[in-house]
Amino acid sequence: MSDSLEKVISIIIPVYQARDTLKKCVLSCLSQENIDLDEIEVILVDDGSTDGSEALCDELADSDERGRIKVIHTPNGGVSRARNTGIMQATGRFIAFVDSDDYVQSSMLGNMIKYADENTLLVDETDSYLGTQKISGFSYIENSVLNSNTHVWGKIYDRKAILEGNVLFQEGLSIGEDLLFLMDYASFIGKKRSIRCVALEDYVYTENENSAMNSSFKKSYLDQISCWRQAEDKLLEIREYVSAYAFVSVAVSQIMTALLVAGKVATQTGEKDSDLDKKAVSMVKDQIKHALKVRGAFAGLSLGYKIKVLIFRINPDLYLRLYARHKGV
Repeated sequence: MSDSLEKVISIIIPVYQARDTLKKCVLSCLSQENIDLDEIEVILVDDGSTDGSEALCDELADSDERGRIKVIHTPNGGVSRARNTGIMQATGRFIAFVDSDDYVQSSMLGNMIKYADENTLLVDETDSYLGTQKISGFSYIENSVLNSNTHVWGKIYDRKAILEGNVLFQEGLSIGEDLLFLMDYASFIGKKRSIRCVALEDYVYTENENSAMNSSFKKSYLDQISCWRQAEDKLLEIREYVSAYAFVSVAVSQIMTALLVAGKVATQTGEKDSDLDKKAVSMVKDQIKHALKVRGAFAGLSLGYKIKVLIFRINPDLYLRLYARHKGV
């Protein structure tokens, strides 16, 4: 390695109210096979936790005799800021992102690192559809990211490429930050370098009932709409390298996520914010209208979503009532 202080891999773990799952997560990252254990760096970014996670971070660091855990305490600023903080503190040749309520198999890092070389700047184990092959960044966006592979975990990234491309997470977003990061990173790779997708299942994702995707309707849920509009803008910047199908994929996602937002509005309980509800419905209407301008977008929807679109466009209030009744609200 060119830098004697450089590790092989830095694992960035944002920590917020994760007292019950953090220890298992961290120990799984440190207990890896087929890699020198001293070449692993775990960066815990405590995002203003108040449940004891902040103290647990320090305890885990103190208990690791190899000194592989770095702890950074910050005021609460969201997962994007926490990850960006970790990126700036990382020293590894590669970077991996792990969520504090997930864990990894002991073979994960060794399995992925063996597929990396000087020309491969991302190894992804989460898209077995593409098989074990090298593809360009543009092909990865069109065939993987826009095909529901919109999470940053289960992958390793080249740290220098992240820094050279100035690829960071968009702070302030609660939903969609992973999607935009992946598009920026893969666009930077372009055709000059490659991405390798491998058929592995070493990352263990844990469904979080309190995640932004699963919570009741709130203002931050509108990020679901804005992030996919930004995804379209990013796609326009590389349109000469992707097919028309990529724009259909984005348009379909815009419609489906917009209707998910409408569904959240329809099924919310407790005190409601009528102004926020009106804003959300207006944004949903605009998003669907915008997306349907893309040739092939409506045809790309399933029959169920086609019916939803037709009802919503004819009478949004009726759609909300029918959806709420269907969900038993």
